Amino acid sequence: MINPTVEALLVLQERDVRVTALSAELEDSPEQIAAVDAELAAKQAKFEEIKNRTRLIEADRKKIDLDVQSKQAAIARYRSQQQTTRKNEEFAALNHEIEHTEKEISALEDQELELMEAYDKGLATVALGQKELAQAQEKAKLKKAELEKRAAVVAADMAAAKEKQAEAEKAVPEEAASRYRRILKSKKDVAIVPIHSGACGGCHMKLTSQTVLSAKGAEALVACENCGRLVYWLE
Repeated sequence: MINPTVEALLVLQERDVRVTALSAELEDSPEQIAAVDAELAAKQAKFEEIKNRTRLIEADRKKIDLDVQSKQAAIARYRSQQQTTRKNEEFAALNHEIEHTEKEISALEDQELELMEAYDKGLATVALGQKELAQAQEKAKLKKAELEKRAAVVAADMAAAKEKQAEAEKAVPEEAASRYRRILKSKKDVAIVPIHSGACGGCHMKLTSQTVLSAKGAEALVACENCGRLVYWLE
Protein backbone atom coordinates (compact mmCIF):
# COMPACT_ATOMS: atom_id res chain seq x y z
CA MET A 1 0.00 0.00 0.00
CA ILE A 2 1.32 3.45 -0.96
CA ASN A 3 0.08 6.72 0.45
CA PRO A 4 -1.92 8.59 -2.24
CA THR A 5 0.19 11.70 -1.68
CA VAL A 6 3.33 9.61 -2.20
CA GLU A 7 1.86 8.27 -5.46
CA ALA A 8 1.13 11.82 -6.61
CA LEU A 9 4.66 12.92 -5.62
CA LEU A 10 6.21 10.04 -7.53
CA VAL A 11 4.35 11.11 -10.68
CA LEU A 12 5.46 14.70 -10.12
CA GLN A 13 9.06 13.62 -9.52
CA GLU A 14 9.09 11.55 -12.71
CA ARG A 15 7.92 14.57 -14.67
CA ASP A 16 10.37 16.85 -12.88
CA VAL A 17 13.21 14.52 -13.88
CA ARG A 18 11.99 14.63 -17.47
CA VAL A 19 11.86 18.45 -17.50
CA THR A 20 15.32 18.68 -15.88
CA ALA A 21 16.83 16.34 -18.47
CA LEU A 22 15.27 18.21 -21.38
CA SER A 23 16.29 21.56 -19.90
CA ALA A 24 19.91 20.41 -19.54
CA GLU A 25 19.96 19.18 -23.14
CA LEU A 26 18.44 22.42 -24.40
CA GLU A 27 20.93 24.54 -22.44
CA ASP A 28 23.79 22.46 -23.79
CA SER A 29 22.70 22.93 -27.41
CA PRO A 30 24.25 26.42 -27.96
CA GLU A 31 27.55 25.17 -26.51
CA GLN A 32 27.55 22.20 -28.87
CA ILE A 33 26.89 24.48 -31.85
CA ALA A 34 29.62 26.87 -30.65
CA ALA A 35 32.01 23.91 -30.36
CA VAL A 36 31.33 22.99 -34.01
CA ASP A 37 32.01 26.61 -35.04
CA ALA A 38 35.19 26.74 -32.95
CA GLU A 39 36.51 23.51 -34.44
CA LEU A 40 35.84 24.76 -37.96
CA ALA A 41 37.44 28.15 -37.17
CA ALA A 42 40.57 26.35 -35.95
CA LYS A 43 40.77 24.39 -39.20
CA GLN A 44 40.27 27.56 -41.24
CA ALA A 45 43.01 29.32 -39.27
CA LYS A 46 45.36 26.40 -39.87
CA PHE A 47 44.60 26.50 -43.59
CA GLU A 48 45.25 30.27 -43.72
CA GLU A 49 48.56 29.69 -41.95
CA ILE A 50 49.57 27.15 -44.62
CA LYS A 51 48.58 29.60 -47.39
CA ASN A 52 50.50 32.46 -45.78
CA ARG A 53 53.57 30.28 -45.31
CA THR A 54 53.44 29.33 -48.99
CA ARG A 55 53.01 32.98 -50.03
CA LEU A 56 56.02 33.94 -47.93
CA ILE A 57 58.13 31.30 -49.69
CA GLU A 58 57.20 32.77 -53.07
CA ALA A 59 57.84 36.29 -51.77
CA ASP A 60 61.33 35.24 -50.61
CA ARG A 61 61.99 33.64 -54.01
CA LYS A 62 61.01 36.85 -55.79
CA LYS A 63 63.31 38.87 -53.54
CA ILE A 64 66.18 36.56 -54.41
CA ASP A 65 65.32 36.82 -58.11
CA LEU A 66 65.45 40.61 -57.87
CA ASP A 67 68.77 40.36 -56.02
CA VAL A 68 70.15 38.13 -58.78
CA GLN A 69 69.02 40.61 -61.44
CA SER A 70 70.65 43.44 -59.49
CA LYS A 71 73.93 41.54 -59.24
CA GLN A 72 73.81 40.63 -62.94
CA ALA A 73 73.38 44.33 -63.72
CA ALA A 74 76.38 45.05 -61.50
CA ILE A 75 78.49 42.52 -63.43
CA ALA A 76 77.45 44.21 -66.69
CA ARG A 77 78.63 47.54 -65.25
CA TYR A 78 81.94 46.04 -64.10
CA ARG A 79 82.57 44.62 -67.58
CA SER A 80 81.68 47.92 -69.19
CA GLN A 81 84.16 49.63 -66.87
CA GLN A 82 86.83 47.06 -67.78
CA GLN A 83 86.47 48.05 -71.42
CA THR A 84 87.18 51.70 -70.63
CA THR A 85 89.97 51.35 -68.09
CA ARG A 86 93.61 51.31 -69.09
CA LYS A 87 94.99 50.48 -65.70
CA ASN A 88 95.84 46.87 -64.97
CA GLU A 89 95.12 47.29 -61.26
CA GLU A 90 91.63 48.63 -61.91
CA PHE A 91 90.98 45.87 -64.48
CA ALA A 92 92.08 43.20 -61.97
CA ALA A 93 89.96 44.76 -59.19
CA LEU A 94 86.91 44.79 -61.44
CA ASN A 95 87.62 41.19 -62.45
CA HIS A 96 87.74 40.26 -58.78
CA GLU A 97 84.37 41.99 -58.21
CA ILE A 98 82.91 40.11 -61.17
CA GLU A 99 84.10 36.74 -59.85
CA HIS A 100 82.86 37.51 -56.34
CA THR A 101 79.46 38.64 -57.62
CA GLU A 102 79.15 35.56 -59.85
CA LYS A 103 79.71 33.35 -56.79
CA GLU A 104 77.04 35.30 -54.92
CA ILE A 105 74.66 34.81 -57.84
CA SER A 106 75.38 31.09 -57.90
CA ALA A 107 74.60 30.81 -54.18
CA LEU A 108 71.42 32.85 -54.61
CA GLU A 109 70.29 30.68 -57.53
CA ASP A 110 70.79 27.57 -55.38
CA GLN A 111 68.60 29.18 -52.71
CA GLU A 112 66.05 30.09 -55.35
CA LEU A 113 65.88 26.49 -56.56
CA GLU A 114 65.30 25.29 -53.00
CA LEU A 115 62.55 27.86 -52.54
CA MET A 116 60.94 26.88 -55.83
CA GLU A 117 60.82 23.25 -54.67
CA ALA A 118 59.41 24.34 -51.30
CA TYR A 119 56.83 26.50 -53.07
CA ASP A 120 55.70 23.60 -55.25
CA LYS A 121 55.30 21.45 -52.15
CA GLY A 122 53.48 24.32 -50.47
CA LEU A 123 51.03 24.60 -53.37
CA ALA A 124 50.31 20.87 -53.11
CA THR A 125 49.73 21.22 -49.38
CA VAL A 126 47.42 24.20 -49.96
CA ALA A 127 45.41 22.23 -52.54
CA LEU A 128 45.03 19.32 -50.13
CA GLY A 129 44.19 21.67 -47.26
CA GLN A 130 41.55 23.42 -49.35
CA LYS A 131 39.91 20.10 -50.12
CA GLU A 132 39.98 19.05 -46.46
CA LEU A 133 38.61 22.43 -45.37
CA ALA A 134 35.72 22.16 -47.83
CA GLN A 135 34.90 18.73 -46.41
CA ALA A 136 35.11 20.10 -42.86
CA GLN A 137 32.80 23.00 -43.77
CA GLU A 138 30.21 20.64 -45.21
CA LYS A 139 30.48 18.36 -42.19
CA ALA A 140 30.09 21.33 -39.82
CA LYS A 141 27.07 22.58 -41.77
CA LEU A 142 25.35 19.19 -41.48
CA LYS A 143 26.27 18.85 -37.80
CA LYS A 144 24.88 22.29 -36.97
CA ALA A 145 21.68 21.55 -38.89
CA GLU A 146 21.34 18.30 -36.95
CA LEU A 147 21.92 20.06 -33.61
CA GLU A 148 19.45 22.85 -34.46
CA LYS A 149 16.84 20.29 -35.51
CA ARG A 150 17.36 18.37 -32.26
CA ALA A 151 17.09 21.61 -30.25
CA ALA A 152 13.75 22.36 -31.90
CA VAL A 153 12.49 18.86 -31.02
CA VAL A 154 13.71 19.20 -27.43
CA ALA A 155 12.05 22.63 -27.11
CA ALA A 156 8.73 21.13 -28.23
CA ASP A 157 9.17 18.18 -25.86
CA MET A 158 10.01 20.63 -23.07
CA ALA A 159 6.78 22.56 -23.61
CA ALA A 160 4.75 19.34 -23.44
CA ALA A 161 6.71 18.07 -20.44
CA LYS A 162 6.13 21.31 -18.52
CA GLU A 163 2.38 21.02 -19.12
CA LYS A 164 2.41 17.51 -17.69
CA GLN A 165 4.61 18.72 -14.84
CA ALA A 166 2.08 21.43 -13.98
CA GLU A 167 -0.78 18.90 -14.10
CA ALA A 168 1.10 16.56 -11.77
CA GLU A 169 1.85 19.35 -9.29
CA LYS A 170 -1.84 20.24 -9.08
CA ALA A 171 -2.54 16.67 -7.93
CA VAL A 172 -0.23 17.06 -4.90
CA PRO A 173 -1.48 18.77 -1.71
CA GLU A 174 0.08 22.23 -1.38
CA GLU A 175 1.91 21.50 1.90
CA ALA A 176 3.38 18.24 0.55
CA ALA A 177 4.36 19.91 -2.70
CA SER A 178 6.12 22.71 -0.81
CA ARG A 179 8.01 20.20 1.32
CA TYR A 180 8.94 18.17 -1.76
CA ARG A 181 10.28 21.26 -3.56
CA ARG A 182 12.42 22.24 -0.55
CA ILE A 183 13.99 18.79 -0.41
CA LEU A 184 14.50 18.69 -4.17
CA LYS A 185 16.21 22.10 -4.10
CA SER A 186 18.57 20.86 -1.39
CA LYS A 187 19.37 17.45 -2.85
CA LYS A 188 19.41 18.44 -6.55
CA ASP A 189 18.51 14.93 -7.79
CA VAL A 190 15.38 13.36 -6.24
CA ALA A 191 13.28 14.15 -3.18
CA ILE A 192 11.34 10.91 -2.67
CA VAL A 193 12.91 7.45 -2.75
CA PRO A 194 11.95 3.84 -1.96
CA ILE A 195 13.24 1.85 1.00
CA HIS A 196 15.61 -0.98 0.03
CA SER A 197 16.45 -3.65 2.62
CA GLY A 198 15.71 -1.24 5.43
CA ALA A 199 17.91 1.50 3.94
CA CYS A 200 17.12 4.85 2.29
CA GLY A 201 17.16 4.64 -1.50
CA GLY A 202 18.77 8.08 -1.62
CA CYS A 203 21.66 8.12 0.87
CA HIS A 204 21.69 4.31 1.38
CA MET A 205 21.94 4.71 5.14
CA LYS A 206 20.10 2.27 7.44
CA LEU A 207 16.71 3.55 8.61
CA THR A 208 15.29 3.11 12.12
CA SER A 209 12.68 0.41 12.61
CA GLN A 210 10.13 3.11 13.44
CA THR A 211 10.78 4.94 10.16
CA VAL A 212 10.35 1.72 8.19
CA LEU A 213 7.14 0.85 10.07
CA SER A 214 5.75 4.34 9.49
CA ALA A 215 6.52 4.06 5.78
CA LYS A 216 4.80 0.66 5.68
CA GLY A 217 1.76 2.15 7.38
CA ALA A 218 1.54 4.71 4.57
CA GLU A 219 -0.53 7.02 6.74
CA ALA A 220 1.68 10.10 6.35
CA LEU A 221 4.80 11.31 4.64
CA VAL A 222 7.94 9.82 6.18
CA ALA A 223 11.44 11.24 5.91
CA CYS A 224 14.86 9.62 6.15
CA GLU A 225 16.43 10.71 9.43
CA ASN A 226 19.84 10.85 7.72
CA CYS A 227 19.37 12.79 4.48
CA GLY A 228 15.88 14.23 4.88
CA ARG A 229 14.48 12.73 1.68
CA LEU A 230 10.95 11.40 1.75
CA VAL A 231 10.88 7.59 1.78
CA TYR A 232 8.15 5.06 0.99
CA TRP A 233 7.72 1.33 1.34
CA LEU A 234 7.95 -0.46 -1.97
CA GLU A 235 5.95 -3.72 -1.81
